[in-house]
Amino acid sequence: MNAYPVAMPRDAALAPFPPAPAYREVIPAAPLRAGLACAWFYQAPSHPAPPVLVIPDGCVDLIWTQDDLFVAGPDPVAQPAAIAPGALLTAVRFAPGAAQAFLGLPLHAIAGQRIALRDLWGRRARRLADALAMEATDPLARLRSLQDAIARQGPPVPDPVMHALFARLDRPDTLSPARLAREFDLSERTLRRRCHDAFGYGPKTLARILRLQRFLGASRHSSLLRRALDAGYGDASHLVRETRLLTGLAPGALLAQRHG
Repeated sequence: MNAYPVAMPRDAALAPFPPAPAYREVIPAAPLRAGLACAWFYQAPSHPAPPVLVIPDGCVDLIWTQDDLFVAGPDPVAQPAAIAPGALLTAVRFAPGAAQAFLGLPLHAIAGQRIALRDLWGRRARRLADALAMEATDPLARLRSLQDAIARQGPPVPDPVMHALFARLDRPDTLSPARLAREFDLSERTLRRRCHDAFGYGPKTLARILRLQRFLGASRHSSLLRRALDAGYGDASHLVRETRLLTGLAPGALLAQRHG
């Protein structure tokens, strides 16, 4: 089971500090801003809660639980997440194109998985864990400690080509694989391989995931069809087909679950 809390809106950092149970994103520490998209924490409710559905977003997170560190690999499809009552998760989300080099492995090797950092890094993971303030209970203090420990490892740095590819695919207009490869001056085969290494899956899957994220992030005051068209879907059937493929839910049911 996934230990990710929920699929949160990308502008969650702009929200006021919420009461527990709570999810909050914060801007990364200055030395890490090139390589991290955000830092976040999630305080689970004190009572047992049903699993939540984590929506793929093309990203990788390094998550610190009570006494362990694990990597949440890039999800190709939505996964349920069951979290122990009262658990506090503190984490960082890598910027597009930054996780591969920092973790030292192609991301397709961990796609859809949750893996203890010690299983990937061995003794190096212990050195990072030893730098954490394990006694800290305040979420923001834990986030600062986690970021300090990451900075000591050498700040993550995005691959500029893959960072640009992510941004290009996060646009409503679509390109054929051949045109996309020409735009980045790569062969189709090389582009596909590098995308699998950097994001865990190929450009078509990544584009599909980012399109869904745009749909979910659109204004709640727009109609379902307007949200779909603005996100880059061709029509309502396109939206329904891809939403079911990625999440197992119809668009309306997905939005209802997301917004409570």
